[in-house]
Amino acid sequence: MLIILTHIVFKKTKTILKGLLYNQSDMENTFFSSTEASKITGCSRRQLQYWREKGVIVPTVNTSGKGRNVYYSVSDLLELMVMEYLLSVGLSFETAQESLGMLRKKQPELFKVNASSGKLKRLMILLSPNQLELDEYDPEEAFLRVNRHGLPLIPFSGEMIHRHLYDNLKRFNNEIF
Repeated sequence: MLIILTHIVFKKTKTILKGLLYNQSDMENTFFSSTEASKITGCSRRQLQYWREKGVIVPTVNTSGKGRNVYYSVSDLLELMVMEYLLSVGLSFETAQESLGMLRKKQPELFKVNASSGKLKRLMILLSPNQLELDEYDPEEAFLRVNRHGLPLIPFSGEMIHRHLYDNLKRFNNEIF
């Protein structure tokens, strides 16, 4: 998948990249300010700050220069998109944070910029009164869990998260001009 970023401005360094064609491996070296990350992911700047303070998602900090300018990598944006999704389906902050940690451990490919869709599995987050589990999606198990046992589950698609982020990046790129 190719992403065209025609204009990215880093306020701190005053670097302007125009008319460059990035593929996903080049995106590993692309960074976004908190304001840009907020626009791209749909997370509020306050959420980003809170998650940063709580250590849930700690972005890359630009250490070249003075001050504490914070920049998010594309991998950071993927984590933000996951956290936003988990909260949007009704998980508490603590459960979403725990689910994000489980995804980092069991599906590290999810947070790689160049992950192939074949490695991004469909998963289900299984919620029980005293336990949280992550398992590969099985339609029969999902049906039984919800309809027969009355236990909740959250469907999760890493491919959907990646696709949504790259669509948002394209839209963000078009808004700059």
